Amino acid sequence: MITVLDNFNPETDYFKDPYPHVVIKNALPKDLYETLANTFPTQQMKEKLPLIEGHTHRYLAKDVLYVKKIPVSKEWETFFRTHTSQEYYEKVLELFKNDMPYGKDVIEKQVNVRGVDEVNGDMVTDTQFVVHNPIKTGTTRTTHIDNPQELYAGLLYFRQPNDKSTGGDFEIFDTPDVKRVLKRKGREVTEDTKKTLVRTVKYEPNTFVMFLNTGQSVHGVTPRQDAEVERLSINIIAETRSKQNLLFKLLHVG
Repeated sequence: MITVLDNFNPETDYFKDPYPHVVIKNALPKDLYETLANTFPTQQMKEKLPLIEGHTHRYLAKDVLYVKKIPVSKEWETFFRTHTSQEYYEKVLELFKNDMPYGKDVIEKQVNVRGVDEVNGDMVTDTQFVVHNPIKTGTTRTTHIDNPQELYAGLLYFRQPNDKSTGGDFEIFDTPDVKRVLKRKGREVTEDTKKTLVRTVKYEPNTFVMFLNTGQSVHGVTPRQDAEVERLSINIIAETRSKQNLLFKLLHVG
């Protein structure tokens, strides 16, 4: 089972501050990455969904593995099964165990693919194709906190060779006093929130960034300039099954 964590080096790739996260360059073996990149279903997704500037297309694990909305290669099917598996979930828990803010009673659970047999699982996992349509200027994701149901989130970048744009990089912020977020803007932190940029992860091929989701896990994406091609990535996440079981609370305004 090949995973995005196989090349993880705890000495160089793990960061505790401002919240636990990892950054792994050349996460996948070169030959596997190139096979996946060459079969990324960008065109199939665009044919199924409307082409709108700045719009984001997603296909979830259930769409790929069960509903089969679009055809994918056997390598992609294996990738999706692997990164939604119990084994991978436990691998992530092991990686973050020394800095895990949540108790064993919360996280040591049986997992199921989101949207598939969720009744029999306490946590759900997902792997997603993500295609951001080109946008001439600006960004599709401002500084925010993810859904409080979410335990961890990872992004594997598939930057295309002909992508000459700038930006689209992942930013990690230190925000020790997050009090409010804007509900109508996807939990964007309010303008009065004090935040300090700690790390920028460049949007580069085969780069993987993953973080533990907490009430302080503020992050964003830098504005993309002069984009002529799509921004491609894979999301890998785990979250609680029920919206009633939040890992932390946020005060929503607006």
